[in-house]
Amino acid sequence: MSEDQGAAAAIGAAVRAHRRERGLSMRDLAARIGTSQPFVSNIENGRIFPSLRTLTLLAEALDVSSDRLLPAPERVDSLNVDAFPRAPGEAATRRVLAAPGRVLQTRRLELAAGELEPRPHTHPGEEVVRVVRGSATLLRESEPPRPLPASESLWITGTTPHRLRAGEQGALVLIVASGAGEEAHS
Repeated sequence: MSEDQGAAAAIGAAVRAHRRERGLSMRDLAARIGTSQPFVSNIENGRIFPSLRTLTLLAEALDVSSDRLLPAPERVDSLNVDAFPRAPGEAATRRVLAAPGRVLQTRRLELAAGELEPRPHTHPGEEVVRVVRGSATLLRESEPPRPLPASESLWITGTTPHRLRAGEQGALVLIVASGAGEEAHS
C-alpha cells in the first residue's frame, strides 16, 4: 500500500467512525455535503483521496475539526506562528503537512484597516480562508468582490489570482492552502 493509499484509508476510516457515531447513513452524509452516496462510500473505503474542500465539508457535516479526519502523523511538530519575528503586515507561513508531491500550508495574515494585500496570489490547489477577527473582502480576477465577516470560512480554487482587503477595523485571517511543489501560496 502506498503512502497516499494509506492516508486515504485512514481518512475513510475516520469519516466512517464519526458518521456512525452520529447515527448517520452514508446517504444522510452525502446529502449534507451535496454529493452522492457512492462518493461517500469511495471515501470511506479509501478508494479516493478527498480534496481539501471535500474534507472541510465532511468535517462540518460531522461537526468535527478537519484534523480529526486526517491520519495522525508519526511525528508532530507544533509551531506557534506568532513566535516568529516578521515585519508588520508580513504573513506567517508554515508548512504543516506534506505528502509526496503535495504541500498543505497554513498562513496567518493580519491586515490594518483598509489594507490591501500587496499582490494577488495564485497556486495550483485549493484554499480555505477563515476570518478570525474583523472583516475582509476577497478580490478575485473577473469576479465580484466577496465580503467576509468575522467567523466566516470560504473555499476557493487557487488558480484564479486573488487577494484580500481588510475592512474598517482590520482583519486577522487564517488561510489553509493546498498545492503541488514547494510553495502552495505564492
